[in-house]
Amino acid sequence: MSVVSEALGAIREALKMADDVKRTGDTLKELSKEVRIELRDHDRRITTLEAKWQTVIDLRGGPRRIEGR
Repeated sequence: MSVVSEALGAIREALKMADDVKRTGDTLKELSKEVRIELRDHDRRITTLEAKWQTVIDLRGGPRRIEGR
């Protein structure tokens, strides 16, 4: 192989690798958006459960101790 053909092969390989990296980055970006949405949903659920728990405690007249403890 001549030096020019080796250089062209290296350039092709570099372009292919750059494309792979870009596609991987795009995939990770999309996944991070989905994870953020899931975390937001879970945070809302936890907040709702905390509010319900606090309501139960308030309606019972405050926190109660577990017998034997």
